[in-house]
Amino acid sequence: MKKYWFLIISLIIGFSLRVYQLEAIPNGLTWDEAALGYNAYSILKTGRDEFGTFMPLIFKSFGDYKPGLYIYLTVPSVAIFGLNEFSVRFPSVVFGTLAILGLYLFVRELFKKEKYAHLLGLLSALALAISPWHVHFSRGAWETNVYSNLLLFGLYYWLRFIRGASSILPSLVFACASLLTYQSAKLLTPLNFIILTLFFLPDFLKILPQAISKKKNLIPLVIASVFGIWFFISTFFGPAGNRLARLSIFGYKPDISQETKIIDGNNPLIYNLFHNQTRLTLSLIASRYLYHFSPEVLFYESSAISQRGHLPGVGMLQPLEFVWLLLGLIFIARNWKKKEIVFVVVLLLLSPLPGSMTLEEFSTVRTHFLTIPLAIVSAMGMLYLLQKNKYILLGLTLPYLITHLYTFDLYFLHSQKFLAPEYNYGYKQAMEVVNRYPNSRVLMTDVLGQPYIYYLFYSRYDPARYQKNNQFIEGGIDVGKVNSIDKIEFRQFSVQDILTYKDTVFIGTEGNIPNDFDTKNPVVEEHQIIDYPGGQNLFRIIKTKK
Repeated sequence: MKKYWFLIISLIIGFSLRVYQLEAIPNGLTWDEAALGYNAYSILKTGRDEFGTFMPLIFKSFGDYKPGLYIYLTVPSVAIFGLNEFSVRFPSVVFGTLAILGLYLFVRELFKKEKYAHLLGLLSALALAISPWHVHFSRGAWETNVYSNLLLFGLYYWLRFIRGASSILPSLVFACASLLTYQSAKLLTPLNFIILTLFFLPDFLKILPQAISKKKNLIPLVIASVFGIWFFISTFFGPAGNRLARLSIFGYKPDISQETKIIDGNNPLIYNLFHNQTRLTLSLIASRYLYHFSPEVLFYESSAISQRGHLPGVGMLQPLEFVWLLLGLIFIARNWKKKEIVFVVVLLLLSPLPGSMTLEEFSTVRTHFLTIPLAIVSAMGMLYLLQKNKYILLGLTLPYLITHLYTFDLYFLHSQKFLAPEYNYGYKQAMEVVNRYPNSRVLMTDVLGQPYIYYLFYSRYDPARYQKNNQFIEGGIDVGKVNSIDKIEFRQFSVQDILTYKDTVFIGTEGNIPNDFDTKNPVVEEHQIIDYPGGQNLFRIIKTKK
C-alpha cells in the first residue's frame, strides 16, 4: 500500500480541485450544459429526450446532434442531486479524477519493462491532477473531458490485450463508449488504436490467432465492428453529417479574390496552380496544427482561445510547466530508440488533429486529449531531473507549487468577471424572476441565443408536457431555435410593447429597454437590473401591472 500513497494524494488533490464550489465556478451555465442537464432530466422522468425520442444514442438537442453518453451519465447525478449546475457537472468531475488513475495505469503498463515505470506513472498522475487545462475542463459538463478518459482507458486495456494480459472486451467497450461521447472520437479513437497496434505489431500478431478463436473475444469484436459501422454512417450522413460538414475546414471553399487574379495577370493557370483549394486547405490545417504547440497558447493568454476555454490570465498550462516539458524533451532525445518513448511523441503529435480540421482557428475543447501526452512529457522531465540531481528538483518544486497556487487563486477567486459572459451568467437570475410570476406572460430577448433551454432547466419543466408541445424550428445545417413555450415568448420587443401589454414580464437588453426608460411609469409594477460581476449591464427586467 505504501507504494501508492503518492497516487492517492494526487487523486485527492485532483478531485478537490475539480469539485470545490462546482455549482458556482464557473458562475453560469452554457447552453450545452443546460441542454445536457435537461435531456438527462427528461430521460430520467420519461425515458425520452426533449423531442420525445425513446432512449436515443445521438440527441438532436439544438440541431447539433450530440453523442449521448454524457447525458446518460448525468441521469443518476440528476436523480441524486436534482436538476442543477452541480449535478450536470459532477460526471465530468468523476471522469476527470478517474483520468488521473487511468494515466498512472497506462504509463505503468506502457513502460512496464523499465525500472522507472511506477515512478513515471506517479509523476504523470500528479502532472495531470494539477494541470490547469485538465482541471478547467473537469469542472464543466464538457463531453471532451469524459471522452479523453474513455480513450485513455481504452488504450490501456488494448495494450494489455496485445500483451495477453486482458480480454478484448474492456478495450472495445471503452472505444465504443468514446464514440458516443464526443465528435473528435471519430478521428482520434481509431487512429490511436491503430498506431498503438503498429508499435506493438509483433506482440499483436502473436496473440491474435489465439485471441479471435475464443468466443469471449470474437463476439465483442463483431458487435463492436457492427456498432462502429452504424455510428460512422449515422453521423457522417443526414442532418448530423450536414452540421459536421459545415464546421469542417474541408467545407471552406472561398473564391480566389479579384486582387489575387490581378496580381497573377488574370492567368487561370497560375492562380489555379498556386492558389488552389487544396493548397489553401492544407495551409489552414498546418497553421492551426502548429499553433497548438506555440508558447502563446501553452503558457500565455492567447487571444485566439475563447474565454470559456481556459483559466483567466494564463495559457493552457502554467508558465513553469515549460521547465518540465523542456527537460522531458531532453529525456525523450536521450531515449529515442525505445518504442514506448516514440509512441508518447506520436500521441503528442496526433492529439491536435481534430482541432486542426475545423473552421475555428483554435479550440482547446477539440484538442483536450493533448493534456494526456503533455502530462507524460512533464513527468519525464521531473524523472530526468530526479535521476540527474534530486536537489535541483527539490529546489524547483517550491516555485512550481507557488505558481500553481497563483494559477488556481486566479481561477477560484478572480475568475467570475472573466468567465461570466462566456458561461451565460444572468440566465439563472432572469429565470428566477420568471418563476415568480407563473401566470404572467413573458417576453424575453433571444439575442444571446437559446433562452428556451434555460427556462426548461431552471423551471424543471415537465418533460412529458414539453415533448407534446415542442415547437422547435429547424435551423437547416445550423442549430435551430424555440420561439415560445406556453406564455413565454423568446423574441425581440420594444418600449411600445411594454406600454401596451399588461401583466407581462419583459426581459431584455439595453436595446429593448433603453437607459432613458421611465421605470416610474404607471404601468410598471417591478423593475430589476441584472449585471455581470464586473458591473456591465446584462438584462433589464420590467413587470407590468395587470
